[in-house]
Amino acid sequence: MLHYFANIFKGKIETNTLHLPPEIGEGFMKLIELPNGLQGIVSDYIVNHDLLLNRTKINKDYYTLRFDEVIIPDSVSAEEGLQLHAELSPVRTAVFLGSTKFDWMFFSKKGTRVKGVNILFSKEWLEKFLEVESVGDMIKKYLSLKMSAFNYEPMDMEYKRILGEVVQTDVDASFETLIIQNRIMLLLERFFTRIFFKMSDMHFDVKLSNEDINRLKAIEKELVKDFTSDPPQIKMLARQAAMSPSKLKSSFKEIYGLPLGQYHQKHRMNKAKAMLLSRKYSISEVGVEVGYSNLSNFAKAFKKAFDQLPRDLLGR
Repeated sequence: MLHYFANIFKGKIETNTLHLPPEIGEGFMKLIELPNGLQGIVSDYIVNHDLLLNRTKINKDYYTLRFDEVIIPDSVSAEEGLQLHAELSPVRTAVFLGSTKFDWMFFSKKGTRVKGVNILFSKEWLEKFLEVESVGDMIKKYLSLKMSAFNYEPMDMEYKRILGEVVQTDVDASFETLIIQNRIMLLLERFFTRIFFKMSDMHFDVKLSNEDINRLKAIEKELVKDFTSDPPQIKMLARQAAMSPSKLKSSFKEIYGLPLGQYHQKHRMNKAKAMLLSRKYSISEVGVEVGYSNLSNFAKAFKKAFDQLPRDLLGR
């Protein structure tokens, strides 16, 4: 993963640390070896121009648990008297568990500071870890259901405190590695214990079988594999899932947090935004790629999703 970032930032890795080249920004990303074969990347950097990180899904089973604090520069928040929405507040924080089997996008405006910890672990590590915990089966099912919904949880004060100690350790260098390892493991511990308490508070009870869950994952994959045409009809998807249309709709919303149509449209617009931010495609090319032959209809749908027109995103 550090080599991936080195390629994006066009920098070199020395002693497990990537320092951003001056033309890209300033700051670092550092690989940290953790107990039990885990690895983490600690980041603290500022970008000198707009930067889009867009990782496409692969078939390998790896998970990344991210703790991010993003500080947006004053020039962005004050630009043209912009009224900030919640997602554009000067400081954004998030805890997010993602999988390499799903696309991931992270966009930073010029001058944005990113501080974070990214913990990487395999499917085998997760299963082994959960097998020895008495609530392992419950947490495993919860993660299986919620993984694809991309739920970002804001960091509370305790998360922020621990993250601050990881990124800005003010200790004797002799103990720096030990303290960083300890704090990162605390973040991991807190994430899983919070899942357990959240399930307890919600009286978490999913009546879907594992077979149903696997069928719904196949339906999700079908929904987002091609945006150049209309999404498959509910009746066809229901036959594929061996469910009634009503069960499919309710079960899909339970797992992914959105109705089928809204889920398809959300990912459709996210793909359009990623393509526009890459600046490799024209607005009309992006519209066609996500299934809009009418450019006006594409602009309306984009504005509804992101509260700005495609040309505004590109600063035109």
